[in-house]
Amino acid sequence: MKSHAASQMMDAASEKAAAVGKPVSIAIVDAGASLMSLQRLGDAPSATVMVAEGKAVASAVMGRDSGRLEAMAQSLPLIINSLMMRYEGRFVPAQGGIVIRQDSEVVGAIGVSGGTSEEDEAIARAGAEAYEA
Repeated sequence: MKSHAASQMMDAASEKAAAVGKPVSIAIVDAGASLMSLQRLGDAPSATVMVAEGKAVASAVMGRDSGRLEAMAQSLPLIINSLMMRYEGRFVPAQGGIVIRQDSEVVGAIGVSGGTSEEDEAIARAGAEAYEA
């Protein structure tokens, strides 16, 4: 994923967060789970930074939206716990992370934390929809 794409996604997600009226943190990672962009908006609690990044990492690593990983955490706890340890706490299987694909290949993910699970996902989805290679 190119930096201009991450910037466009961050702008769109920030706009959606403002429309929703929630102070959130937004993280964008590439396909290898390396952080490309991070913003803490308004007075979002500092813990939201780590959670947003963790949702993005989980989505990028698994190639699935992080909300789908919540069920896996319950049915396959050993696998999810192993991934959480492997990524040193940077793997959060909770709603609010959206995988980004280009031609069916994972190129990264965006994660949001600070609102309700549904608000986080809506903000992340707005960012994901702004992705342009």
